[in-house]
Amino acid sequence: MLRHTFQHIPGLGERRERALWRRGISTWDDLLAAPQRSGLPATLLRDAQAILELSREALQQGNIYFFAQLLGVREHWRLYGEFQDVIAYLDIETGPLGRGRQGITVIGLFDGQEFRSFVRGHNLHTFEDYLRRYDLLVTFNGKSFDLPMIERDLGIPIYQAQIDLRLFLHQLGYHGGLKRIERQWGIDREDGIAGLTGFDAVLLWARYRHGDSAALEQLIAYNRADVVNLEVLLKRGYELARDRIRAAIDKPVPARDGGKVKGSVHHGLSESCRTSD
Repeated sequence: MLRHTFQHIPGLGERRERALWRRGISTWDDLLAAPQRSGLPATLLRDAQAILELSREALQQGNIYFFAQLLGVREHWRLYGEFQDVIAYLDIETGPLGRGRQGITVIGLFDGQEFRSFVRGHNLHTFEDYLRRYDLLVTFNGKSFDLPMIERDLGIPIYQAQIDLRLFLHQLGYHGGLKRIERQWGIDREDGIAGLTGFDAVLLWARYRHGDSAALEQLIAYNRADVVNLEVLLKRGYELARDRIRAAIDKPVPARDGGKVKGSVHHGLSESCRTSD
């Protein structure tokens, strides 16, 4: 899906991208091979050709930051298809730390193979070393909560590329919190953590601080489900978005007035890809 977008080219937005698709230019290679078919103004076409040459080089080198800087946040979901080997799913829990202070209690990190839990007072100090192994972070509402909290509470700067599933799934027509969307997609949680919420996570940490070791085990299990299910949601969301984009690319547009196409070609993910809750 990354190779199908042109929205990382300055001055080329969604409407022009869809117009390119309608002209049979659906990938970077298509435009570079037949620039005369693009219909783009000469200056924009020159810029597009230069950016696409750089894009092919960046992709070959595995430079995710090239695309993260140029793509709008709404299009960062496209990074998943090309950069799965540098991805980590992340979720934090917060709770009372004493003396009226609230902060991070547990961080879960999952790379698609292994889940790691970082607990305050145990191994939270090792979190940054593991975090730096990954270039793409996937969260649910992490841009607004998890990642700023890590920077503020732990003093760890976050520079990685990011996919916020709350934003991505909203574009697909799915609204609400993580647990609600899991239920909509038939994702069940195991006994012992099914039905638990973020508020329960706060209570579990408070119980652990008062000597209940089982409460910490339950909290880690809850956090693990949050993190591992992010991968399930991203995979399904990516497949759904991919199918809809392919349908938009292949959608025939009736020709009028001697072959010229009239009417809007704006069929963005947020408009043509609506689903019912």
